[in-house]
Amino acid sequence: MRQICLYYFHRKETDLSTPLYEILSPPVNRASSEKGEHSMPNTLSDASAQVVRTRDPVSKGDGRRSRLMLPALLLPVFMAVSNAFIVNVATPSIQKGLGASFADVQFMLTGYTLTFAVLLIIGARLGDRFGRRRMLFIGVALFTIASLLCGVSAHVTLLIASRVVQGVGAALFMPQILSLIQANYPPERRGAIFGMYGATQGIAATAGQIIGGLLLRMNLWDLDWRAVFLISVLLGALILALIPFIPESGSPDRARLDWIGAALAAAGLLMLVYPLVQGQRQGWPAGLVVSLLLSAPVLVLFAWYERRLLRRDRLPFMNVDLFRHKVFTSGILVVLLLMSTQGAFFLVSAYMLQLGLHFSALQAGLVIGSMGIGYFLASLFSSRVTAKLGAHVLTVGSILTTAGYLLLSWAVRTTGISFDIGVWIPALAVLGIGQGLVAAPLTNIVLAKIRTTDIGSASGVMTTSIQIASTIGIALIGIVWLSALEAHTGSVSAYPDAFNICLNVLAAVTVLILPLALMLAGRNGAQK
Repeated sequence: MRQICLYYFHRKETDLSTPLYEILSPPVNRASSEKGEHSMPNTLSDASAQVVRTRDPVSKGDGRRSRLMLPALLLPVFMAVSNAFIVNVATPSIQKGLGASFADVQFMLTGYTLTFAVLLIIGARLGDRFGRRRMLFIGVALFTIASLLCGVSAHVTLLIASRVVQGVGAALFMPQILSLIQANYPPERRGAIFGMYGATQGIAATAGQIIGGLLLRMNLWDLDWRAVFLISVLLGALILALIPFIPESGSPDRARLDWIGAALAAAGLLMLVYPLVQGQRQGWPAGLVVSLLLSAPVLVLFAWYERRLLRRDRLPFMNVDLFRHKVFTSGILVVLLLMSTQGAFFLVSAYMLQLGLHFSALQAGLVIGSMGIGYFLASLFSSRVTAKLGAHVLTVGSILTTAGYLLLSWAVRTTGISFDIGVWIPALAVLGIGQGLVAAPLTNIVLAKIRTTDIGSASGVMTTSIQIASTIGIALIGIVWLSALEAHTGSVSAYPDAFNICLNVLAAVTVLILPLALMLAGRNGAQK
């Protein structure tokens, strides 16, 4: 579901009750429009400039090209989102099949999200500079090759490295989708197309859990967990055959890419995440402690360097001056808290259901899918709820999110190593609804207070924050999970007890969203 937020974290109109398809549409450069030119700002960066096309936007009469262009744009979204959830269901099987440690599984997940986070904005700017269709093709090709390497990996090290390459591919092709839709469809058709874009992510998130479970249950040709990666190879090949039906578009902007800023961000995050993942396993040796301590000054250096670029009127990797806005900073904190708990929950719930309750991967996928349905439905109706409650929808969502974790914790304490569908499913549904009510309207509320010229950069920061939060959440929950399992070693209720501790930690983290939500609601109401 963190991938669904990539859709909602591009909403940027000031009217909180505006329908999704209107909110999602990137703004048109008014100065250019007055001259009769159609411009499109990049929704993930400030490298916004006039779109250069090889042809006019498609119309209803464009026939075969028009019909094939839409699946060429939506299938990459389905592939990226469903892959994340398919892999999540398969983590226990992957660990067993490769004889890997829990830390190795964490690296398999965080290697992807960290790479995706660091290169996402760079990927958007590469599309502006070298052509969006070209970057879409390269990104999908890289993702497909990496999926093949994941599927044939004989050692966990190769699997982790291949997942990193998958992250590079996703960072190259995902930012291009919205830009290509905007560039190649006329305004009167974009509403329906953007609606399909959002629906694709929701369907992929829910279907991914079930597809992953089915593939493991069927065990085609004794592939076991490898099938969850190899299915992306088939889908990727189909997408590559369809991409030529998309007209090329780009931007005349040739601003230099901030590779130094990207490198500093990557180094700081890696120095933070690696010790968190490996520390528990290795007994916290001095090298990991030093790395953890040095991550803070490296990230401070990153912020200083980015501000230095801004003062010199150069395009930074991240516009750090945005954090001077209290509303924006509060919104980013909500993103970090919400998405870190979400990524952590998916990891430990997969282990709890499959190893603690001895569910099959398919059964586990169906159970977690109930949370996805709640999330998706809440997201769909969030605009109506927001129209009535305003920014207080965040308050309601944060309360329901915490309540969902606590209800699930109560269910685990009550049922132990058994499973009561009448308790688990409602708790997961409440959790999904709460998260959906926070995630869907959040960016609309936050970006409404940001200057129009900064919306692209702010949207990029929020989108990147999703992946960073997931990375850190997975790393931190691993410490709690392993410590709890060790403390209950030999107990028949070791997994339920460890899972219950994790749920209480996640509930405690989401409680911190409430004061931020109240502050955002207060500021939004005061500025109406």
